[in-house]
Amino acid sequence: MWRAGGAIALHAKKGYRVKIVCLAYGERGESQFAWKKAGITMQEVKAGRKDEAERAAAMLGAEIEFFDAGDYPLHPSEQHLDRLIDIYRELNPSFVLTHALEDPYNVDHPEAARFAQEARIIAQAMG
Repeated sequence: MWRAGGAIALHAKKGYRVKIVCLAYGERGESQFAWKKAGITMQEVKAGRKDEAERAAAMLGAEIEFFDAGDYPLHPSEQHLDRLIDIYRELNPSFVLTHALEDPYNVDHPEAARFAQEARIIAQAMG
């Protein structure tokens, strides 16, 4: 949601049900400011990022669910896949906004896109 806030707010305002699935808290890649505090722990960084994301989602009019699949590197599990499949089946989304399948700077972004696509493909299967 950090880069899609405008799209999220616009669709929520138009009456779409918007659900953000947050695969990682960005605890390594996007939390440089948090690590400047002496003695801070990984759990404290994640808690701060979660609070920030919950507040942002509420301001944008969206629901949010956290998977905590790691950050740098992102490693979604079978349980994460099963949950995302359930979310797709529950919501039957008109579209999914995710990262690009190619990103030479951040290997987590193509993994997130691949994961979202895999879950979507499986979710559409009857069995």
